[in-house]
Amino acid sequence: MAGDSRIFRLTCLAAALSIVIGLFWVGSKPIAVGLFSGHLDKVAHFATFALIAALLWLYFQRSHPLLVIAIVSAVGAADELHQHFLPGRSASVADMAVDIFAAAVAVLILKHARRHNE
Repeated sequence: MAGDSRIFRLTCLAAALSIVIGLFWVGSKPIAVGLFSGHLDKVAHFATFALIAALLWLYFQRSHPLLVIAIVSAVGAADELHQHFLPGRSASVADMAVDIFAAAVAVLILKHARRHNE
């Protein structure tokens, strides 16, 4: 059983890292310019960063909520900084705010769900 838990946790970490790598790799391609417009951009940010937060929450065994939010916030900041240097892309404080908000919402929902399942 303990081995299964470890494999699950490592799978969650690998999935989160894959998403982050994909953000930077795909984000540096010309196709990323204008991929999402208007409110869809914020929805994409929210979904992506909430998913990263959920995966990290599971990796950390449903604990360390502030660490999860801090890591996701740092990834969001790095993503926006990266975009600043890419042709056709720009950094956005609003996007970073959505990233942080998504992480916080995901952690709060998961903490709430955990309390009700205990």
